[in-house]
Amino acid sequence: MKCFIAALALATLGTASSSIAAEAYKSDKSHADLLFSIEHAGFTRKHGWFRDFDSTLQYDSAKPENSQVEVTIQINSVDTGLPARDDDLKGQGFFDSAKYPEMHFVSTKVIPGKDQDLRIEGELTLHGITKPVTLDARLNKAGPNPFDKTPMLGFSGTASLKRSDFGITSLIPVVGDLVTITFDIEFKRLP
Repeated sequence: MKCFIAALALATLGTASSSIAAEAYKSDKSHADLLFSIEHAGFTRKHGWFRDFDSTLQYDSAKPENSQVEVTIQINSVDTGLPARDDDLKGQGFFDSAKYPEMHFVSTKVIPGKDQDLRIEGELTLHGITKPVTLDARLNKAGPNPFDKTPMLGFSGTASLKRSDFGITSLIPVVGDLVTITFDIEFKRLP
């Protein structure tokens, strides 16, 4: 269920190559959200968050295809607003967080689109299984933080995945297989 992630995460951008012009950034946890939604018995979609995740970004503004992102999500930070459900999701029937405490996304390719759109291809490791996942992201803004003038980047985006691809099959089809991920992340440039 919560098995999307990541990422995530978030998060975010990536490619296997790097560029001299790329600059290093880290996600600002106070301005980063990683959400998911999944169908519940055909009636509605249940929404939740991963509250604890870290993202690093190498971003080349002149050649975004030379950018790279990495996101690590702490499974035990899952939050659906109902502690009993969160405990169930952390258990062996779903994430099995005791055995697999993290989700991890690493980009392999960034494909610039029109305007500030980016298609970010990468590998997501979840529940001990690694599969390709694609993020559709948009660079919202690049500029100085209005408070401390630190260079910042802001991204929003979406992704989707089938949780069954990662071996998480409990309660399908009552609880959906397709997980939709939404992220909004601000990155601060590292000194």
